[in-house]
Amino acid sequence: MTDSPTICGLPKRLFAYIASVAAVGLPSILVALGAVALVPPSWGTAARLVPFFALALLADMQPVPMDGAGKSEVSTANVFIVSTAILFGWRYAVILAAFSVGVTFVVSRRPWTRVIFNVAMYALSAWAAALPVTVLGAVHGDAAARITAYVLAGAVLHLIANVTLVSGAIAISAAMPYRRVLLAGLRQSGAAFAIMAFLAALTANLWVMRPWLLSLLAGPLFTLILYQRSALHSRIAARDARTDNLTDLGNHRAYQATLREMIEESDRTGEAFSLALLDVDDFKHVNDTYGHPAGDDLLVQLAELLGTIEHAEAFRFGGDEFAVLFALNEMASYRAIEQIQSRLARAQTSGGPVTISVGIASYPAHAATAEELQRTADGALYWSKRHGKNRSCLYSPSVVRVYSPEELERATEREARLRAAKNLVRFVDARDPSTASHSEIVSTLSEAIGYELGLDPETLERLRLGGLLHDLGKIGLPDAVLRAPRKLTDEEFAIVKRHPEFGHALLDGLGVEPVDSWVLHHHEHFDGSGYPHSLAGEQIPLGARIILVADAFEAITADRPYRAAQSPEAALAELRANAGTQFDPDVVAALERHLAGSRPIVAALA
Repeated sequence: MTDSPTICGLPKRLFAYIASVAAVGLPSILVALGAVALVPPSWGTAARLVPFFALALLADMQPVPMDGAGKSEVSTANVFIVSTAILFGWRYAVILAAFSVGVTFVVSRRPWTRVIFNVAMYALSAWAAALPVTVLGAVHGDAAARITAYVLAGAVLHLIANVTLVSGAIAISAAMPYRRVLLAGLRQSGAAFAIMAFLAALTANLWVMRPWLLSLLAGPLFTLILYQRSALHSRIAARDARTDNLTDLGNHRAYQATLREMIEESDRTGEAFSLALLDVDDFKHVNDTYGHPAGDDLLVQLAELLGTIEHAEAFRFGGDEFAVLFALNEMASYRAIEQIQSRLARAQTSGGPVTISVGIASYPAHAATAEELQRTADGALYWSKRHGKNRSCLYSPSVVRVYSPEELERATEREARLRAAKNLVRFVDARDPSTASHSEIVSTLSEAIGYELGLDPETLERLRLGGLLHDLGKIGLPDAVLRAPRKLTDEEFAIVKRHPEFGHALLDGLGVEPVDSWVLHHHEHFDGSGYPHSLAGEQIPLGARIILVADAFEAITADRPYRAAQSPEAALAELRANAGTQFDPDVVAALERHLAGSRPIVAALA
């Protein structure tokens, strides 16, 4: 049987740490109680101690939170613990500290492990505060300077003991480096403890002068509490103003401020830094398919990954847009992003496989201003998305074109309209069950034919798009014509012959040349007998000739209401029979070569 990973509900290391502190702190309380029992205080001393016990308990009952989550608190009871240690000695300070925090934690029903740890920790901190008196001897009379020096020294020792012990528990619980937690604790609590140190000195001196003067502490203590609460609210407001509420990364305001600071630092030191802009690929599909909660989970997971990059700070602008500022050159930044992409590929998400596209630019190598750096990184990101997504692009003026804001706006509008056109094509195919997936198959075949003809990758991509959009104009045809289970009448066929022109008109202004021309002419015949302009031979754009062959082959091999599907062999025979009249012979031969081969693209027809 294996050992339990926890003890009393706590991780082993944390339990061992609490037990160690308790093993030292709790006996110190017993020793203090024993010392008081052996030498009981006089009635006068006991009466003088009562206000300190009461005020410490009242202060511990009203701690001031140091963070928005309420996980870190500071209590003005430290004022009375330190002053008691100097005025009355370590015995009463240890008992006072243990009493005030113990009663407070029991009343507020804190877990017993926290009660034990804090009682022991406060007792040890109180013992540390009394060291000046223990080592140098008690203060006699009203020596204000000596009292003040003792109190300030005791306050420093109290702070060191308190933060040192608490930081150990936090470091083990959060699995963080101890030094990092300790320094953060000193920074966060230092100002409050410094103020309380001076208030403790004031308390001790007022008590020595006239005990009733302690009532004058009400104003300073109230001011300290207000200061702490105001400082906390200011920190929370400043954090919220610069933090994305979903991912806890910095928001666009924080990004702009950090970018300006890094540019100023780079100008001063000459050190380069890099900016990576990234988008989640097809994020809308994730939201539409799996729901917005899944999309939010994905963004949080990505933010956590980005937050692990060393020498970098990540930001979220909103939606699926992120930025990372690296205190590194572009190659080191590129390698860091590659690691994130690799980890993201292995990650399990509720939204299925997730990829990101990234553009990276460096300052001052690629830009002289913040605005120029953002444009170059954005240009690299645009290149990544236009060339298959799921990749990173280092900015290079020979590869990446930097678009002006107006050009980017036009490109974005064009992409949106093109997506709408593709959706309309899917709607066209869905209107007639007999032509389901027709456009996708024609798209795949058109690309395959272009490959056999040796066309360049950019033309192949346009053929894929042209094949997909070739029947876009059928959106304007009546259902009665589109679904007619018979041969069309002359009037109906005259309507059908208008669909290339309708499609061309819908693509006008999208900037998809020459695809719009291919859509217009994809029913032109090689001998000039086609429509809409009776072009012949080389007058017909090559893309249109390829789409015509792919369209005819798919139509012949698919079931239609007025006839059954024919075999690929029969379809090829019909295409060969009409090569030179209806079809371009070279294009028909390219299709035949493709079908006779074993290229992966054939799988799309299965």
